[in-house]
Amino acid sequence: MEVGEGITDYSVENTMSSGEIDVVKSAFIFGGNASGKTNVIRAFQLLRQIVVDGTSSELELLPRYTFANESGDTNFKIHFTKNGNLYYYELNYDWDAIINECLTMNGVVIFKRTADEITMPPLIKDLKESLRVNQPLLFFAQTNNVPEAKEAYEWFAQDILMPSLINNNLRNQQLFRPLHTNPELKEKVLYFLRAADFNIKDIKTQEVIVPISSDPDKSEKVLLLHCEHEGPDGSRFVINYNVESIGTQIFLLLIMTILENQHNSKLFLIDEFDRSLHPKLVTILLRIFNEWNRTGTQLIATTHDTDILDAPLRTDQIWFVDKSYDGVSILDSAFDFNEQSIKDIKKNYEDGLYGADQIINDAMMKDILGISDREEDTRYGETV
Repeated sequence: MEVGEGITDYSVENTMSSGEIDVVKSAFIFGGNASGKTNVIRAFQLLRQIVVDGTSSELELLPRYTFANESGDTNFKIHFTKNGNLYYYELNYDWDAIINECLTMNGVVIFKRTADEITMPPLIKDLKESLRVNQPLLFFAQTNNVPEAKEAYEWFAQDILMPSLINNNLRNQQLFRPLHTNPELKEKVLYFLRAADFNIKDIKTQEVIVPISSDPDKSEKVLLLHCEHEGPDGSRFVINYNVESIGTQIFLLLIMTILENQHNSKLFLIDEFDRSLHPKLVTILLRIFNEWNRTGTQLIATTHDTDILDAPLRTDQIWFVDKSYDGVSILDSAFDFNEQSIKDIKKNYEDGLYGADQIINDAMMKDILGISDREEDTRYGETV
């Protein structure tokens, strides 16, 4: 998310300072289907899961998501800021053990761990023997109230937001619980929906108790969400959230999440950002995350919509994912192609200059469908 050297376009609107580092407010990842775009989001999701959940015993295997299910180690390195402090965190692990782990704050080592040696924070230096081999030290240190570890842990636990834009079933409606508990937030969401030309006059929430499918003898509370609309004669009618259009579901979820966190610095990770949204709604969301963003929030999103490249963006906000012949995903920035202007990127990308494209073999498809070249030429009024 660091800015590209020498790029001055939209510096005020699309970039911000984080300590001594200048960063972009949003980044968009392009690539064909099955190219690996979603894996960028999954990587954050996996690292967050390991840090936030820890392990319950030495018998628990650490979660992994390796290329082609290979048996190699999993390695993460990440820089982030929290409350003005710059953190660096590294984690390297196998199925059943942490191999390397390190946390620094503003260049000072808070803890460091290898397979042979552990440098514990002074506050918990006597608890070294209590640390399990498969327990992240970041989780262990924050549990024991090490201030720097607590702050870093809070970034993973509270500041990474991944609103799911697909499969919004009954269970996922729990994401809308703030609308049930915060009337002020609900009014803001309704105001925004009216401004965006959605015919939603009210949002109704209701808690119901339903049996757990895996154990019918037990039950759980589930939140039901309904949207109230106005008919042509002024009458009101209610539609269940699940049967609203996909675009309405997505926009409602995004706007609620954005407004709930509008005064806090967050990292939004969104897969298929533009899914089923009108281009004008996509434009508004881009302005929210870039031009109107005053809180230090950042967005990393995957997309197929090349029209986003017509928006006021910088080359250092555009990324491409392409697969090698071995099936390995490679992530490149448009800035790495020495592109100084966003204007040429759309055409170059559509022409396949950066890779990250969907390569369709028409001849193979016609062959399996039994369509000959002569038949196709005749259909379009041509003769051979």
